[in-house]
Amino acid sequence: MPGYGSLYWAERTAENRRRAHPKLKGRHTADVVVIGGGLTGATSAYVLAAAGLNVMLVEADRVASGSTAGSLGAIVPEPDAWIRDAEPAAGRRPSRLMWKGAHKSAAEFAAAIRKLNIKCDLQPATYLINARTSDEAAYLRREQALRRAAGVGAAWVTPAATRSQTGLDTAGALGPGGAFTYDPVRAALGLIGAAEEHGAKIFEKSAVRRTTFTRKDATVILGDAVIRTRGIIVATGEPGSVFGQLRRHVRREHGAVVVTEPFNAQMRREAGKRKSIVAGATPTDRHWVRWLADDRAMFAGATTRMVPPRQQDKVLVQKTAQLMYELSVRYPAISGLPARWSWHTEVVTTPDGLPWIGPHRNYPFHFFAMAFGWHGDSLAWMAARAALRFFSGEASSDDGQLGFLRYL
Repeated sequence: MPGYGSLYWAERTAENRRRAHPKLKGRHTADVVVIGGGLTGATSAYVLAAAGLNVMLVEADRVASGSTAGSLGAIVPEPDAWIRDAEPAAGRRPSRLMWKGAHKSAAEFAAAIRKLNIKCDLQPATYLINARTSDEAAYLRREQALRRAAGVGAAWVTPAATRSQTGLDTAGALGPGGAFTYDPVRAALGLIGAAEEHGAKIFEKSAVRRTTFTRKDATVILGDAVIRTRGIIVATGEPGSVFGQLRRHVRREHGAVVVTEPFNAQMRREAGKRKSIVAGATPTDRHWVRWLADDRAMFAGATTRMVPPRQQDKVLVQKTAQLMYELSVRYPAISGLPARWSWHTEVVTTPDGLPWIGPHRNYPFHFFAMAFGWHGDSLAWMAARAALRFFSGEASSDDGQLGFLRYL
């Protein structure tokens, strides 16, 4: 019987093995306040603290919980979008900057994790977008041409090479470049620790109620605390109730993720080399497969509109069965293999498919990093570096294209 609602990454690092952080109380000042203690918030806290800024991070629950614990654990060199859709909607310049930035940031983020010696099972992985039919192959070939025109490399992988890597039926695959697998919870906890070593202060169970601002500074107001600051990074995945007026600009959906029981020898033979992260080429319903060290597969997809809380348990049971069936279609030898874990994860995107990384003119002193879709891991590093430039007064015109400016 699968652990419906249990998060694989969270269970790998039990609560009693986490360091507890205090609840924030009283009045404080900081150069920058980071709202949100997931991977993006942890990365931002580390990057800014390492640069010498006085940083405070506040998390409503526990750090490295929420969407980080429900993620794929994959660092891929692209945003969660198709460039052929993003360019007409967001504009050519923002789209090309986003793809180039994500490609660069994937490698930089992995290098930073290694340099900090964070124990999170970081491993290089081949990243393939698999075309199961000739129509999907034609779609990917057009996507490849647009990426090359944007200056972003994307090799075409032959059917034989793709089949050897993945064991899947294939008409070829797009290979966007270097990717990595890792444990996102342990990575976020490691980045939190590195931020603290540079003087950052971390607080849990400290929910932000609202933010205010004057011409001189901003104020972050919590239940039992107030922080005056010159900078706020909003790393909450989506606007939430604190920035509710921005919610109309995002699309919130529910995806589902399953982790199987271990594959037996026959199943492993059918699954190819099991070293790849494989994305589906279907334009409207992406699926993701990655492999875990204990011979399990993680399979994600089944994106639907948001599910009301009272229906989530029932829908998750249905989605678990759906995903396991779809995985068995790809790998017939696993037919009948049960899931061990399954959970819902919120997938937040924007109308043009690209994330928001930057300021908003209606919120002085604020910097938003959100709407990363299925895989925002490389974008977390990209956002943290952009936030550092913004708060250091070194933001470029290119930085402005990554945020709300493209809508204004």
